[in-house]
Amino acid sequence: MIQVPFNRRKNLSPGTYQFRPVAWFALSATVGILYFVVAVVALHVLRPELNPVKHAVSNYAIGPFGFLMISAFFGLALSAFALALGFARSLAPTWQARVSVLLLSLTGVGMALTAIFPGDVTSPHPPGTTTALIHWLAAGTSFLSLMIATFVLSSAYKTDIRWQSFHHLSLTFAVINVLALAVFGVLTLAGWIGIGERIYLGTCMVWLLLASVRLLLIG
Repeated sequence: MIQVPFNRRKNLSPGTYQFRPVAWFALSATVGILYFVVAVVALHVLRPELNPVKHAVSNYAIGPFGFLMISAFFGLALSAFALALGFARSLAPTWQARVSVLLLSLTGVGMALTAIFPGDVTSPHPPGTTTALIHWLAAGTSFLSLMIATFVLSSAYKTDIRWQSFHHLSLTFAVINVLALAVFGVLTLAGWIGIGERIYLGTCMVWLLLASVRLLLIG
């Protein structure tokens, strides 16, 4: 049975050395998120032949500068793992916190698989190859896990005095993420998968960045 490495609050006190790893995890998550955003923005300039309205960001992993998109996915996976470890050390050890850590870890695994198995530019919907199918399943798992994690974490914040002030903002972004995912689905059916995905990724990046910065301040 997997044991989530939560620290007991009674063994910790503000300003002691035990909080230093939390700050490092938060910093790693922040850097990974910012790297993903910068890389995707840069690829819009480096790969102008790909229509951002109709092509998912995964398509940048195929062809010139593909290494940049692949590294961006790995950076996002690192961010998810770092946040999971940071929350495991920072949040009170409730079931909501444990579930959140597992969901963020699953998000990281999905993002890593998304990087390892690139998409299919020629037939992005539906996937035309086994590799592309694994890619889309991994990406979908990451999207769903992260969306659920935002809600569960919002509940975990309510029971932790250091995180309570972040509860309402986090819950607001959880709802926004659901709406963005719904928009993503509708636009995908309309053939505009690129813009739909970018809307959802944008809301997720904002939430992840806010959570990592908050964790950095607390850690």
